[in-house]
Amino acid sequence: MSSNSRLKNRFNAGIAAAAVLVAIALLATGCGSDPTPTPTAMAPATPTATATPVPLDPVKIGSIAALTGPIAELGPAINDGAALAAQQVNLAGGVLGGRMLDLLTEDGATDPVIAVEAARKLVDIDGISVLIGPLASGVSTAVANAVTIPNNIPQISPSATSPSLTVLEDNDYLFRTAVSDDVQGTALAQLTVELGYASASVMYINDAYGQGLSARFAEVFAELGGNVMELVPHEESQPTYASELARATEGNPDVLVVVSFPVSAAVYVREAIESGLADTFLFVDGSKSTDLITSVGADALEGMYGTAPGSADSPAKDQVLAEFEALHGYPVGSTPFVTQMYDAMALMAFAIEAAGSDDSTAIRDSLRGVANPPGVEIMAGADEIKRGLELIRSGQDINYQGISGPVDIDDNGDVSGQIEIWRITGGAIVQDRVITVE
Repeated sequence: MSSNSRLKNRFNAGIAAAAVLVAIALLATGCGSDPTPTPTAMAPATPTATATPVPLDPVKIGSIAALTGPIAELGPAINDGAALAAQQVNLAGGVLGGRMLDLLTEDGATDPVIAVEAARKLVDIDGISVLIGPLASGVSTAVANAVTIPNNIPQISPSATSPSLTVLEDNDYLFRTAVSDDVQGTALAQLTVELGYASASVMYINDAYGQGLSARFAEVFAELGGNVMELVPHEESQPTYASELARATEGNPDVLVVVSFPVSAAVYVREAIESGLADTFLFVDGSKSTDLITSVGADALEGMYGTAPGSADSPAKDQVLAEFEALHGYPVGSTPFVTQMYDAMALMAFAIEAAGSDDSTAIRDSLRGVANPPGVEIMAGADEIKRGLELIRSGQDINYQGISGPVDIDDNGDVSGQIEIWRITGGAIVQDRVITVE
């Protein structure tokens, strides 16, 4: 028998069986002792189940931090600045109708090879819409060229300060919230003259950051009448810097400028003091380190100065620093770039809301609109984050002011900002003043 014949016979048998059951039911109804049908008790109503809302997919934000490597002392606190802003956005209802920000952090170890692989994972596997970081200029450039620019992912660094980023062919996907070292180098040269030093040599890390900052310092210091004696590059993680120090201190300069990360700086500053080659130093953002002070000795560095991208004191800054400590359980202290990291995350959250999408190119195209005038000025902090998001949803323009400066983004992805002059006092790093460099 064919399969069609079997199906037809089963179907006909089913109809016959149903007819027999209907006939039996009718007979039972007609032959009963009470011809009046007995009402059937109504079953209690089943409560209507309340549907559990399905969580919306988060918007994924990648961060390449420096949790190990030469600036591991600074990296965790800087990344926690982004985590604070992300939490405040989420407490305000998230973005795009209730989607939470999901901050995915990878350790770049301040190493271009490691950071590029971390960025590839974040883009190709995790599916991020935006990348924040890395921290160092050379590492940021490597990640931009290898990953974010080819994949059309907007990248914003809180601390990549090399002037080379300004002219990088980035198709407008690379931004930063820290001022260029063209600004810090100028401030550093001015400070050197102000402190009465007529001659200076520089020891600098041989990467984009060290090269750019030392070159700008030398240019401006010479313009101001200073004598630039030596610019000496060095590599990271050397056991000794004796030969570099001998070259840098030849001719006995008034001051040795330390343009290095804390691990290397601690080695050669200590060697310089112990050998008698130098005892007067100027520091920068990369060497703004309490670990360095501990390693060298607070007494040996008492009263010495440094520069770093900074932010002026304000009620908004005080509030955010208090919110940071409340969330993470420790104060920011003297760690640089935490405020710039907070501002980077806040800007990207506003740009996502303004774009109305987590599409990376749409976010890029919305970034300047929330960072620059015109628009309602929005400061930093939980309440202001919420207000800014609400204004964007209502169709209004905003102009985020930030806590690291006005964060107005120019055509090159750069911001104008301020430079902090800091000094070492009693083994601690304290802010002396904040200046604006024209």
